[in-house]
Amino acid sequence: MACRPSIISRGSDVGQSTFNMPPAQTESALPMVQPLLKEFQLLFYISKIAGILPQDLEKFRTKNVLEKSRNGMVYMLAMLIVYVLLYNILIYSFGEEDRTLKASQSTLTFVIGLFLTYIGLIMMGTDQLTALRNQGRIGELYERIRQVDERLYKEKCVVDNSHIGGRIRFMLIMTFLFELSILLATYIKLVDYTQWMSVLWIVSAIPTFINTLDKIWFAVSLYALKERFEAINQTLEELVATHEKFKLWLRGDHDTSSRTLDSSQPPEYDSNLEYLYRELGGLDMGSLKGSGKNKVAPVSHSMNSFGESIEASDKATHHPISVNMAHESELSNASKVEEKLNNLCQVHDEICEIGKAMNELWSYPILSLMAYGFLIFTAQLYFLYCATQFQSIPSLFRSAKNPFITVIALSYTSGKCVYLIYLSWKTSLASKRTGISLHKCGVVADDNLLFEIVNHLSLKLLNHSVDFSACGFFTLDMETLYGVSGGITSYLIILIQFNLAAQQAKEAIQTFNSLNDTASLVGAATEMDNGSSTLYDLVTTTMLTPTV
Repeated sequence: MACRPSIISRGSDVGQSTFNMPPAQTESALPMVQPLLKEFQLLFYISKIAGILPQDLEKFRTKNVLEKSRNGMVYMLAMLIVYVLLYNILIYSFGEEDRTLKASQSTLTFVIGLFLTYIGLIMMGTDQLTALRNQGRIGELYERIRQVDERLYKEKCVVDNSHIGGRIRFMLIMTFLFELSILLATYIKLVDYTQWMSVLWIVSAIPTFINTLDKIWFAVSLYALKERFEAINQTLEELVATHEKFKLWLRGDHDTSSRTLDSSQPPEYDSNLEYLYRELGGLDMGSLKGSGKNKVAPVSHSMNSFGESIEASDKATHHPISVNMAHESELSNASKVEEKLNNLCQVHDEICEIGKAMNELWSYPILSLMAYGFLIFTAQLYFLYCATQFQSIPSLFRSAKNPFITVIALSYTSGKCVYLIYLSWKTSLASKRTGISLHKCGVVADDNLLFEIVNHLSLKLLNHSVDFSACGFFTLDMETLYGVSGGITSYLIILIQFNLAAQQAKEAIQTFNSLNDTASLVGAATEMDNGSSTLYDLVTTTMLTPTV
C-alpha cells in the first residue's frame, strides 16, 4: 500500500504561513490525520436506522465520534422487540406447513427445522445485545486507532483511508443485491402472494440483513488494522531498500550505471554474441574492439514504432548520475535509527492490542455467525435433498425447493463467513511479518549495535502477535475453514443416511399395516363364508326333516 499522507487540511493560509513560523508553532500547525470514522458515515446512518448501533447520532455527525446515547438505547431495544414480534408472527402465519411437516415427515426433519427457524433470530439478538453492551468501548477503540494514525504520521508513514469508504459502499451494494435477490425470488416463485399475509415474508430477511451490517463494521475495521500493519512493514522495507542503494553508491556502482546510461560510450563486446551483432545493424568485431578507436555513433531512426515519420531533434543532452550526489541511509547510523525502530515497534504493539480488543468486542457475534453459517449451509443442502425426494420441508426454508435460489443463499451466507476468516488470517500474517521485515534491517546494515537492537525488538514482537478467534473455540484461519468444510460434508452425509433410514422404516411400517389390513379383510370374508354355510345347512336340515 502507498504510505502517502491522507490528511484534513486546515486551510491554504495555514499551509502557506507555516514556512515563516517558529518551529514550535509550525509543529502545532501541522495538519492532523484523517479519522477513520469519517469513512463510516453512510454505514453508520444505515445501521442507526436499522437499530444496530445505540450511539449518539448528533455527536457522530458533528465530531465523527461514537458516544453513548440514552435515546439510542431505547430506540435500539424497541426495534429489537418489534423484530422479534414480527418474526414470530411470520412463523405463526406460515406454520400450517410446519404442522403438516410434523405429521408427514420424520421427527429429525421436524426438530432440525424448528431449531434452525429460530437460529437467525438468535444471531440477530446476539448482534444487537452485544452492540448495546459495548457501546462505550467501541468508541474508545476507534479513538485508539486515530492516535495510532497520528503516531504513524510522525514517523512519515500515514495510512490513506480514502479507499475505506469505497469498500463500505461496495459491501453495502452487495448486501442489498443478495438480500433482494433471495427475498424477491423466493416470494415470487415459492410464496402464495395472492394472500395479504404473504407480505410478512419480508420479515424473513431482517435477521440476515442486520447481521451483515454488523459484520461490515468488523470487517472494515479489521481491514484498517491490516493496512496499518502493512504500512509499518513497508516502512521497514523502504529502510532496507534505501540502505541497499546507499551501499551500491559506496561501492561506486553509480559510476557504472552512469556509463551505461551514456550512449556515447561503446558497449562492451561479448564474443558469444558475435552472430547477434552481425544480424543487428552489421556490427562487427572491429567496431567494438579497441579502446574506443572505432566508436559507432548512435543513429536515430526517422520512423517511429507506428511507421510515422518523426522530425530530427537536437542532440539530446545526457545527464549522467552525478558523482557528488548525496546518498543517505538511516540504517547507516544505528543510534539514530534506534528511536525510529522503537517507535514503530511500539505502534505495532498498540495495533496488536487494538486487534485483541476488537476480537473481544465481536467475539460472540462472530461465534453466532460461524455457528449459523455451519448449520444453515448444512441444513439448506439437506432440505434441498428432501425437496428432490418430494418431501415436505420447513416453511422458512422453502428456498431450498429451488436450486438457483439455494445457490444464491449459500453464496451469501458462506461469503460472509469465508471473508471474515480470510481477513482475520491475513491480518494475523501481516502482524507477524513485521518481525521478518525488522530482521532484514539488521541483515542489510551488518552492524553489531543494530543487530542487538533488532534482536531486542524482535522478542517484543514475538510476544505481541495477534490471532483472532471465536470466543476461543477456534482460530479464524484457513485451517479452520478447511475443517468446517469437511464437517459440513460429514454431517450432510449423516443426515441423508438418517433420512433414508427413516423413509425405509416408514415404508416398512406402511407395508406391514397394509398387509395387516389385507389379512383382516380376508379373515372377515372367511368368517362370513363360514357363517353362510352354517345357516344354509340349518335351513336345509329344517326343511328336509319330516314333521310328525
